[in-house]
Amino acid sequence: MTVPPAYSPVSPDFRHVIRRVPTGIPGFDELVEGGFEEKTNTLLAGYAGTGKTTFSMQFLYNGAVKWNEPGVYLSFAESKESIFQHCLNFGWDFYALEQKGLARHLFYKAHQVNKLLEEGGGTVRDTISEIGAKRLVIDSITAYGLLFRDDYKQREALLLFFEMLIKWGCTSLIIAEQLSGMLDARSGEIGFLTDGIIDFSYGQMEDDSGTKIRRHQLEILKMRGTAHYNGEAEMIFTKQGLVVKKTQDLLRQ
Repeated sequence: MTVPPAYSPVSPDFRHVIRRVPTGIPGFDELVEGGFEEKTNTLLAGYAGTGKTTFSMQFLYNGAVKWNEPGVYLSFAESKESIFQHCLNFGWDFYALEQKGLARHLFYKAHQVNKLLEEGGGTVRDTISEIGAKRLVIDSITAYGLLFRDDYKQREALLLFFEMLIKWGCTSLIIAEQLSGMLDARSGEIGFLTDGIIDFSYGQMEDDSGTKIRRHQLEILKMRGTAHYNGEAEMIFTKQGLVVKKTQDLLRQ
């Protein structure tokens, strides 16, 4: 088993060593000094179809198979069958990882969320403890916020959720959908509560034949304690998952 690298930002004499949690996504980790800082929370924001869930599941899968780090996928919108079947398209067998205690899917319906808060995490907290989870994905904080009727309750629920998140002690990716209204009004506050923000987007470009194709990209807007890449990077979907390339690398090809 390869141990995720540690990084000392000052000198060998500097006692606080930042431990990095690599994603294993080709081309991405070099953009963030080898990976996310351990036990931090990073917001993945973007419209539907921009690659946020694929990025997150690749992060969980690689953590399990490459570094033996168990992960939990906490969903407020998508069932286990839906997400696990989708992952099989990339060769990621989460059913097998679940049998080995390296992955777990938890789904909360609207009427169950208050119980989650009242119990201080309840099943989520217990599952993280049970399998020794190191990685966590929340999909999505937008769906979670929409479960509450008014702005005050949404804000209170978000603060309580992030308090629990810190106590769980995982390296977490928090998906946020770019929907008109709710996220636009909340993105500043959610971004303030997180250690990092990655923006996912897509546009159109023409291939050599002049056919218009969709181009996916990501941009790291914020990453505390990390000298991160400041430009846009392209995301390429392959049969094995995402590959990330810096803009200048693409221009040299």
